Amino acid sequence: MSTDQDRDQLHRDGRCDVVVEIPRGSRNKYEASENGEIWFDRRLGGPAGFPGDYGYVIGSAGEDGDALDALVLLEEATFPGVHMRCRVIGAFSLQVGDIAETKLIVVPETDHHADHLHDLGDLPPAFLDELDAFFTAYRMLEDVPVDVRDRLDRSQAIEVLVAGEG
Repeated sequence: MSTDQDRDQLHRDGRCDVVVEIPRGSRNKYEASENGEIWFDRRLGGPAGFPGDYGYVIGSAGEDGDALDALVLLEEATFPGVHMRCRVIGAFSLQVGDIAETKLIVVPETDHHADHLHDLGDLPPAFLDELDAFFTAYRMLEDVPVDVRDRLDRSQAIEVLVAGEG
């Protein structure tokens, strides 16, 4: 993206640029520093790894003051530091301790395996339940309660994305 105006239009179109911090299947949690370095943060407690690549949206702000988080649904993991253009299909609204957080659910724009995914309703109900279970449990050994408050459809998720433009 060349300008903030270009990025704002991208967001209004329901698209965003995501930087991967954590590959699909990993239980290691990494964080990107302000200069782009990837640092090991901690290992997730519990038995489950991330159900997709997990990272943040460039040029956005989430409710917790950090960049807006995004879970990228794809069949094969990438690696920390990868940038990808994604299409928003929905979001999960969480209560993480005392903080309300939204996790965008996105698919890579150039992944033809995801061409049929346009909204959360296009995902199998059992997979949505798995995402609920993951978000509820991913901090289970940290004494930080997590509750899934709501599933947001594509238009609601785009509203969150546009509201968080940084």
